[in-house]
Amino acid sequence: MFKAFDLITRIYPNVERMSAKDAAEAAERGEVVLLDVRAAHEIARTGKARNALHVELPYMRHKANPASKHFDPAFDPSKVFVLYCENGARSLMAGRIMKKLGYERVYNMGAFREWQNAKLPVDK
Repeated sequence: MFKAFDLITRIYPNVERMSAKDAAEAAERGEVVLLDVRAAHEIARTGKARNALHVELPYMRHKANPASKHFDPAFDPSKVFVLYCENGARSLMAGRIMKKLGYERVYNMGAFREWQNAKLPVDK
């Protein structure tokens, strides 16, 4: 069976992968910004990675674009970003948006359940 995530990975191959464990260790050292692109109701149900920034995918083009009046200064292009969502597809699309906006160091962690399965810290 062909999954949507597999298709998106083939279309947008330039967003590298980072494991939840590596992302958590890098976040603990202050080396990356964790970015949750899920909908608010999903986060309400499961929580999010500790200290993760939350911006839903539909708002990425505005929040991450330095030329937008809605730009969020948390999107410092000099930082490293690790994105995740429910299954990895939206975070991959968000990573592609960031790459198109000029961000160079963007990684896709994939599914939040990888974070949960590793028993990494969660903010409720």
